[in-house]
Amino acid sequence: MSLNITAQTPGLKQGMEPLTAFGKRLPNAQANVLNRMLTKTRSAVVPALVKQTGLTRRIIDKAVRPYRASPQNLHAMIVTRGGQISFRFFGAHEVPGGVAATIRGKADFVEGGFRRSGPRGRRVMVAKLNRQVYVNTDGKRWRGHIRVEKTGMFIPYELVSGQTAATFNRLVVTDLPAEVERELAKLLPVAGR
Repeated sequence: MSLNITAQTPGLKQGMEPLTAFGKRLPNAQANVLNRMLTKTRSAVVPALVKQTGLTRRIIDKAVRPYRASPQNLHAMIVTRGGQISFRFFGAHEVPGGVAATIRGKADFVEGGFRRSGPRGRRVMVAKLNRQVYVNTDGKRWRGHIRVEKTGMFIPYELVSGQTAATFNRLVVTDLPAEVERELAKLLPVAGR
C-alpha cells in the first residue's frame, strides 16, 4: 500500500495550470514540487506511524520507503510492504501465565504464551525460537506443537489509516499550494527574460 502525490493531485493540478506557459520546464517544476512534498510528508508520516503503532522508529524507517518523482514520471510515493507484525517487536516479555506486550500504546496479553524454553526457574532464550511469542496448540499437554502468535497489525494498513493518513491529507491540503507558489516564484523571473 502507498500514499501517493501525483501531478493530478487536486492542489497541484490547479496550482500548476498557470505554469503551462513554461513549456519544457514544467515537468521539472512539477517533479521538484512532488519531491519536496515527499520529503516533508515522509518526515511527518513516520513519527505519526511510530506513535500510532507503537513500533520503534528504526523499524518504521526500514518499512517506509519514498519513491521520488522525475520529469518523465510525475508520481511520488511513500510505499510500505509487509505482513502481520509479530509480538516480539512490541517489547514482548514473559509474565506469569503468558506474555505481555504494548501494542498501539495499550497493554496486550497472550494467555499461555511463551518466548523462552526450559523448566520453571531456569528458562532461557533459545535461538531456535527466534525471540518470537508462541502458544502450545495441544492445550495443556506438551507435545511439541506450537504456533507463532501475531498481533493482527499490518504496517501497510496502518500507513493509510488513522492519524498517519490524517497527517498525510493535512500536509497535502496545507503545504502543497505553498510549494507550488514557491516553484512558481522560481520560474517567473526566467519567464520574464
